[in-house]
Amino acid sequence: MPKEYIMTAQGMRELEERLEYIKLVKMPAVVEEIAKARAQGDLSENAEYTIAREEQAQLQNEMDTIMEKLANAKVIDEKSINDDIVSIGCSVEVIEADVEEGLAAVEKCGLTHTDIIAGFLTRMSVNDMRASRYRSGILEELTAEDFKTAGCELLTSKRYKREELLDKGFTEAELSEKIKPAKVDKSKCSGIKAYTIVGSHEANALAGRISNESRVGSALLGKTENDVVMVGDLIFKIVDIVVDKKAVKK
Repeated sequence: MPKEYIMTAQGMRELEERLEYIKLVKMPAVVEEIAKARAQGDLSENAEYTIAREEQAQLQNEMDTIMEKLANAKVIDEKSINDDIVSIGCSVEVIEADVEEGLAAVEKCGLTHTDIIAGFLTRMSVNDMRASRYRSGILEELTAEDFKTAGCELLTSKRYKREELLDKGFTEAELSEKIKPAKVDKSKCSGIKAYTIVGSHEANALAGRISNESRVGSALLGKTENDVVMVGDLIFKIVDIVVDKKAVKK
């Protein structure tokens, strides 16, 4: 079964434009260079001919790759994209911090004790986290109360049923303390970064466009505002999900 290539409408247009450019401009120019090189006679020591043929092969490979992607493209319906959940085609603003730098440095980026614990809990069970709290680097700086509050706030989110939380040892009183987190004041945070989630062939890290198949991209997919994810030693807190309405209308 051929691989499915998820892409935006813009990404598909870019592929189509690149394919047309190769066919109508690049390939004819290379064919002309090959013809000129042949006219010189002996090809065995003709560097121009060798270089032109290698370029022709590279262009043909690129054309074949583009045609395969277009033939197996799954273009996302950008009109259906909303700002409630991270999905391919939207931009995500996140507070990003490296937990290896220590609690103080993480807090300077706008993250709280709750965020830090939540980041760890996204990849560990509650019991594992409790058992290893004093052996987990930055967690050594957190108090038992920090951990209790953060764990309760995370675990009472929509990802868990109330009965499951009671089974995990949380009391009714602890669950009743759950308060929906307020919207982050971005003006008070440093280190905010923006990533646009795109299909793999549209990815461009320097432009902030990350693949849905990358570690960060896949970790952010399906999350909502205020969610916290941990990738390696990095913690990401989602502060905003943005949909480019102008791009969607095109």
